[in-house]
Amino acid sequence: MDRRVVITGLAAAVFAVPALAQTTAPTAQPGAAGNSASGNRTGGQMSQEDLQHMQQTLQLGMVALETSRIAQQKAQNADLKQFATFEVQEQTTISEVLQSMMDPSATAATSAQASSGAAGGMQMPAEARQMVQKLQSAQAGAEFDREYLQAQMQGHRDLLQVQERYLSSNPQNREHMNVAKMARTQIREHIALLEDMQRTIR
Repeated sequence: MDRRVVITGLAAAVFAVPALAQTTAPTAQPGAAGNSASGNRTGGQMSQEDLQHMQQTLQLGMVALETSRIAQQKAQNADLKQFATFEVQEQTTISEVLQSMMDPSATAATSAQASSGAAGGMQMPAEARQMVQKLQSAQAGAEFDREYLQAQMQGHRDLLQVQERYLSSNPQNREHMNVAKMARTQIREHIALLEDMQRTIR
């Protein structure tokens, strides 16, 4: 269940994306009309689909981050506690990457935003806030583990749906599309891990 290599690979890959966008954007911008015709936008304007994908990913990721922080303290199962620790690291990394793509000038502040759980000032939906509060007030033990596990399963399925929906929309921003593909791979891996743990946590 060691995901350190996976995390390192993800971080290296996704942090390369904004850097690539910044190096290619200056040469691409002086011909806006030509750029749109190329169908391979890099760090330029985001489409409505790009922005919606980022916002939905950040919002769902914020819920996964907050519930995993609680699980770091309360989870009883060792594998589940380790999963929560890695989930915090990964969601923080993904949040930083998406924030830097949305606003490259704000990269210095993204770490603070991610650690506070306020992704770009977004608010959690009421249902998600209730779930977080329920986990906060729950006692550590097997019941907490089951509730956290179920919440992560649902959250990851929702995240996967967001990536699939975006990728099926024929996105034109190559870097953004690559981030979504990497996120989709990670999410599928997490779901498989969670399903394995569901068979052992009763």
